[in-house]
Amino acid sequence: MPEQNVLQAILAGWREWPLPINAPPKLLGPIPGGRTNRNFKVIAPGFEQPLVLRINNQRGRYLGIDRKEEAQIAHTVAQAGIAPEPIFRDPSQRFALLPFIEARTWNGADFANPIQRKRLLQALKKVQALNPATTRRSYLAYLNHYWTFLNQAQMVDAELTDQWLDFLPKLQAFDQAGWYPKLTHHDMIPENVLDTGSRLYLIDWEYAAIGHPDIDLWSISPSLVTEPFIHELASWTNDLWERVQITLRHHRIPTE
Repeated sequence: MPEQNVLQAILAGWREWPLPINAPPKLLGPIPGGRTNRNFKVIAPGFEQPLVLRINNQRGRYLGIDRKEEAQIAHTVAQAGIAPEPIFRDPSQRFALLPFIEARTWNGADFANPIQRKRLLQALKKVQALNPATTRRSYLAYLNHYWTFLNQAQMVDAELTDQWLDFLPKLQAFDQAGWYPKLTHHDMIPENVLDTGSRLYLIDWEYAAIGHPDIDLWSISPSLVTEPFIHELASWTNDLWERVQITLRHHRIPTE
């Protein structure tokens, strides 16, 4: 179903939302950014402030997204004041409603700014201290999920296969190494940081898991990383993710 039709169908079902809305929500327009989901700003009569309607990617499972684990992690970080608490999650996982935060979205210059970087690293320390009731990520299983999908879609060649087979034993060894897992965002890009001036909110937790915290540091600046393998792991993760995105965009892949 085209995105516009999905949007209209969701808005038309507002009476089914267990919320104090007394008239049809009004669409104000799309919120720029985001390559996984689509976000829209809406006014919902009954709420004083605007809301964010996030339409979930209908092929999220191919991207390695587990919506149940995402919901648990999002609730945990919201309780800690690090992210906005969703107002409503559609039981069928098509969409979520969140409060609209009046804030500036970060850019690359913020990551490079020592003062801003310090603020973000302090926020990530709070994240790493949290313990949501979710599973530890197996990076071997996670990347193998991407690889299997691409292989079945005939989107890998002999050269990439040789590189993957060389990388695989190192990935398995890393998974079995004795590093200490912590809650990790896994998509710590500037666009996922909202700055109100007095505080930071970290958003979009669909890729988060109990994992290796250096991955978030690598996203901010590779120079912050202490585990050498993270550079290779992050590079493979990003490359395979991009390949999956391209495949989903150009092939007929079933939705969830």
